[in-house]
Amino acid sequence: MNWMAGTQCVAKKQHCTPKAGEVAYHKGDVLTRLTKVCFQRKGEYRARHNTTGEEGLVSGSNLREREALRIDPKLSLMPWFHGKISGPQAVGKLKPAEDGLFLVRESVRHPGDFVLCVCFSEKVFHYRVIFRDNKLSIDSKQFFYNLIDMIEVRAAANLSTINIYINVKV
Repeated sequence: MNWMAGTQCVAKKQHCTPKAGEVAYHKGDVLTRLTKVCFQRKGEYRARHNTTGEEGLVSGSNLREREALRIDPKLSLMPWFHGKISGPQAVGKLKPAEDGLFLVRESVRHPGDFVLCVCFSEKVFHYRVIFRDNKLSIDSKQFFYNLIDMIEVRAAANLSTINIYINVKV
């Protein structure tokens, strides 16, 4: 495994009782490789847990490279897809904030992920789109095979009510 810094990896198994300087993680968690640690045991990397933000050592043998989300060329035709823009840029594009107004962007903080930005009560809420088992979700309850289907179903259910059902924000 010769991963570059910034490579996102998925844990192949649990590591719940880490030693000092190591990161705890569960099978399926996403970690971002920061650097290869040459002065430690062979095959160790310094990584950041994408959910907890904790940094420390991980064994490369416990990880596999995360498959990149492949951006569907049809997305560029969708008026709600704005590509790789930051959260503040998304807020600017959603002004004036009207309930239900939304856009989808590529995450700047988590490369390869998407963020759903929704206006509600004159505020913009940012929800990370979860990628698990080659499916997408914003609530870990309902999964979709592509972003277009997810948005069509959510839009039909009125996106402005999304914050009632989801408590995980970016």
